[in-house]
Amino acid sequence: MRQLVIQSRSQDPASQSCHDDVTGLHTRRHAEHHLASLLARAAEQGTKVAVLHIDIDRLKEINHSLGRPMGDACLRLVAQRVTDIVDFKGDVSRLDSDEVMAVMPDVAALESVIPLVERLLERTRQPIELSGRTLFASCCIGLALYPDHGDTVTELMRHANLARRKAQARGSMQYCVFSYDLLDSGPDRIALRCELRDVLARSEMELRYRPLLCARSGQVVAVSAQPRWRSPRFGLLEAAQWLPAARDNDQLQEICCWVLARACRHARSWFEAGSGLRVVVSVPAEGVVGNVLVESVRAALEESGLPAGLLEIGLTEGGLMQEPDHVGAVLERLKATGVRLSIDGFGKGPSILGHLSLFPIDTLKLDALFIDDCLDNPRRQAVIRSVIGMAHELGVRVAASGVSSRHQANYLREQGCDLLQGGLWARLEYSDPPSE
Repeated sequence: MRQLVIQSRSQDPASQSCHDDVTGLHTRRHAEHHLASLLARAAEQGTKVAVLHIDIDRLKEINHSLGRPMGDACLRLVAQRVTDIVDFKGDVSRLDSDEVMAVMPDVAALESVIPLVERLLERTRQPIELSGRTLFASCCIGLALYPDHGDTVTELMRHANLARRKAQARGSMQYCVFSYDLLDSGPDRIALRCELRDVLARSEMELRYRPLLCARSGQVVAVSAQPRWRSPRFGLLEAAQWLPAARDNDQLQEICCWVLARACRHARSWFEAGSGLRVVVSVPAEGVVGNVLVESVRAALEESGLPAGLLEIGLTEGGLMQEPDHVGAVLERLKATGVRLSIDGFGKGPSILGHLSLFPIDTLKLDALFIDDCLDNPRRQAVIRSVIGMAHELGVRVAASGVSSRHQANYLREQGCDLLQGGLWARLEYSDPPSE
C-alpha cells in the first residue's frame, strides 16, 4: 500500500514542485507531462490509457462548516483511499481543490476499468472518523479512454471532465463514460457560473410543482417545489443542470431561501382558496450542516402566513449524515416549528438506517432507482418491502418517486406504500411564472 508522506517530500524542492502540499499527490502540471508520456508509449505499443476525473463530494460543505484544516484532513484521507484502490495500476494527481485524476496505462478494454471505478465509488463513501466526528464524503467519476475518446492530453482531460459533470448531474456516487454527444450536452460550467450570479435579481428563477398523491385514494395531497432557471442565454434549465455552478458560487443558501419564501407564499394562496395542499421544499446538504435553515423556515412562514403544518422540508441522506449529532439538533428545532420532515432519494446516498430512529422524520421517499424496474427485479422488490415495513414500524410514511406506469403504482399500493410521485402524473404538474 502506498502512503502519502508529505513531510519527507517537502524537504526536497524538486519533489515539492511536483507534489501537492496538502495531499502529497502529484500536481496538475506533473500529471499532464506524465499523461503525455503514457500516450506516446501507448501509441507505439497499440495499448489504451484510461483517464478518471474524480470529484470529491461535500468537501466544500466540510470546509465551510468545520473549517479548512478539517477539510484538508478529510481530503487527505479520501486521496489516500483513491490511491489505495488505484495502487500500482496507475498514478493519482490533484487537479483542483476537490478534484483528482487517476491515469491507468496498459488498459485492455473499457470493461476492465469499470470494476475499479465501482470500487472507488464504494470505498470513498465509507465514513471518515476525524477529531471525534463522523464525516461522510463520496465522489463522482468521469472516464475517458485513449484512443477511443481522444488522442491528446487536452482532449482526454476535457472529455473525462465532461463525463464527470454528467455523472455529477445524476447525483452523488455516480460515474459516467465519455461519449461524443456530451460535447453538445449543455452550457459550459464557467459560463453557467457567470450567468447565475445575478439570477434572482434578474427574476429568471421559477418554480415547477410536481404532485404527490395518496396511494390509496389517488388524491393529490402535496406538491413539491422544483426550482428551474429560465435563462435568456441557455434556455430552460432544470436544477441538476445548474446546481453544481450554484454550489461553486456559494449561492445555494440564497436560492434555497428564495424557494422557501416563494413556495410558502403560493401555498398560502392555496390555503386561502380552501385547499389543504402541503408544499414540499427540498434542501441541499449544505443547508442542513449550518445554522441558517431553521431561521429561514421561520422567516418564510412568518412572511407568508402559511400554517407550519402545510410546509414539508425535504432532506437528503448525505445532508443528514454529514454531522448526525448536529443535524439531529437542527431537525428537532425544525420539528418544533410545526413543519413536516422527509428524506428525499432514500437509498441513494450514505445509509441513514443506523440513525433513522434518532431523527424526527415524517416521510421516507424511495429513490426512483428502486422503482424503475421494481416489477421485474426481485432484489428491488425485497428492498421496497423491507423499507416500507421498517418505516411503518417507526411510524414513518413511505413515498415512491419516479412512478411511470399504472402497474408500478398498483404494485407499490399493494406493498403498503403511502404516497406516489412521478411521470405518470406529469399532466398535473404546473409552473408559476418567473419572479415578479
